Amino acid sequence: MAWMDKVLRTIALGCMLSGCTPAGQGPVAGAERAALDVGHQSKWRELRVSGTTDLPDGAVLSYRVTHALTDEIAPAEWPAKNLITDGTAIVQAGQYWADLNTTYWPAGTVRIRVEFPVVPQPGSVQSVYGEFGERLEGDNVSSLGSSKVLTAEHVFEWTR
Repeated sequence: MAWMDKVLRTIALGCMLSGCTPAGQGPVAGAERAALDVGHQSKWRELRVSGTTDLPDGAVLSYRVTHALTDEIAPAEWPAKNLITDGTAIVQAGQYWADLNTTYWPAGTVRIRVEFPVVPQPGSVQSVYGEFGERLEGDNVSSLGSSKVLTAEHVFEWTR
């Protein structure tokens, strides 16, 4: 059995040197790495959701902003109708942003989630990442069936 040990070590060494990985775990042919981050700025009654990315100009991102109060009381009792807000933002020169009205928001924890891709994307973006992000790679990329999603989250305490 010493010969079997030698064969297995040779195969393992070959894999380490060539970068082979188990089936389904290697990079996708033509995969494109992408990065995305998100933060916020606030001023009086306005919240700016903003971040940076290496996605190309014109890429469409979706965002969802959720105030913790939405988990605590019924929507009919919310002090503002937009305690859950979603929308889209367009990448321009490596940045994106969206401004939200926060009039009547109480103090509390707020969660921002930004995702790419949103369908439809411009043709120039689809040609790089695929219609459903199937060629996306990166630290914050997760698989959803045959699609892939790039996600960034930010949680902070809102104060008036």
